[in-house]
Amino acid sequence: MNHNNNFQKNQGLVATLVAAFRTNPANGFYLWVAMWPVLALIGVILLKLPMSSTGDIEISMVDAIFTSISAVTLTGLTVVDTNLVWSTAGLLILLGLFQLGGLGAFAGLAALLLRIGQLTGLRENQIRRAQGLSSDQDESRLSLLWIVKFMLGMQLIAFLLIFISFSISEGRVHVSAMWPSVFLAISAVNSAGFVYWGEIDSVTGNNFLMAIFSFFTVIGSFGLLVLHNLVGSYREVFIMQLGTAKNIKSYILSLRAQALREIWRRLSLDAKIVFSTSFLLLTMGTVWVFVREYIGDGVLSDRGLFDALFHSLTESSFTRSSGFSTIDWSAPDTGTLLVVTALMFIGGASGSVGGGIRLTTFGLVAHKFISVIRGDQQQAIFGRGITDHDFRIALTFLSCSLIFLMTMVLLISQVTTANLENVIFETASAFSKTGFSTGLTGELGDFGKILLAITMLVGRIGPLAVLTLLAGDPDRQQNAGTIRYPEESVVLG
Repeated sequence: MNHNNNFQKNQGLVATLVAAFRTNPANGFYLWVAMWPVLALIGVILLKLPMSSTGDIEISMVDAIFTSISAVTLTGLTVVDTNLVWSTAGLLILLGLFQLGGLGAFAGLAALLLRIGQLTGLRENQIRRAQGLSSDQDESRLSLLWIVKFMLGMQLIAFLLIFISFSISEGRVHVSAMWPSVFLAISAVNSAGFVYWGEIDSVTGNNFLMAIFSFFTVIGSFGLLVLHNLVGSYREVFIMQLGTAKNIKSYILSLRAQALREIWRRLSLDAKIVFSTSFLLLTMGTVWVFVREYIGDGVLSDRGLFDALFHSLTESSFTRSSGFSTIDWSAPDTGTLLVVTALMFIGGASGSVGGGIRLTTFGLVAHKFISVIRGDQQQAIFGRGITDHDFRIALTFLSCSLIFLMTMVLLISQVTTANLENVIFETASAFSKTGFSTGLTGELGDFGKILLAITMLVGRIGPLAVLTLLAGDPDRQQNAGTIRYPEESVVLG
């Protein structure tokens, strides 16, 4: 009888929670925001357990907090040697934090809540944007199960490719390579950037492995909403042109120029902005790193032409919040540091494992700037007009991010004697969850580490989400009775 009563009470609790999400979708948003510090706290508790460390080096509370936040936010910055400090149990805990962080990065909770009740209205649309969800797209088909299946499928593919890469480099199939392959597959697909055998320098000569990391970094930076839209568009075009035929020839025919143009036409505006902006930034980053660091006798000058071009491409892709790197970032030219800082600050797509201000935010602001210079009457991208509401949201997000980043740079610069460009680079890396480091992170004291940890946490949640949480909708509608003041122009420039 008691068992039945407990079961009924549990059902009543679940029904109450579901009803709360139905009546007020903002509850789901608040829960999503709270999820990150809660996961980080759980990680700290688990990492402080004796079984989590090897015992060779004592783990301070600050180091445990930093490592947990870095793992859960998928940043990859470390203050202790992962290889020497964490035991097998500790590494498994880190993998669990990667997985939970990867699901939360896409706002898997929000996707689940969409199945309970659609978020509608201005306030709710603002909440959706804060979580990386589009206010126009239909994500109702994008269930939590689809997200989990997609992530596990990508991790399986990554594991097989990484294991093959290790086997090729060793010249034989190595059973001992299975564990590092599993660890790196989960780390790569989630863009966590953690390695556990020490420095990644030991495998930077394995171009096949670096290409695998680069591929999954770029895929992860697109976001599941964009990838889901791409898969749906491809499926529609495939069925329209080839019917139900499923053979190698039909798949090859589906990649013809005409079919690709039709797939592009069917993509959402979000997807088009993400793909085009990502390609543009990837190309610009590759060209700059190659010209400055290879032709300009920089850190890549001792490599061959193809090798230098390859590493320029991989480093440019890693700025999409990978955490992996084949360059010692304490060595490059100041100009390269500034360019890479800008690429990190832009980051990946909304609702992806990437960070930064997001590709769509940068795309909208950049296009608005170009439109104003050209004197366009209407701002339009790919044949679609951009509303003032979307631009205000993008500008608010950009402004919040810049203000927060400058504030953290100012604070961190007060607790270190490092060069300002290194402080800016490290802070932008933490904010964008890229994980690149000039070595400054490990040199910071406890207060500096806490500041960087806060930067990682806010960067994961998003300044706009924090603003929404603390101050409400920055683009809220005015009541009909609100007093309107006369407008007057001011002198600009």
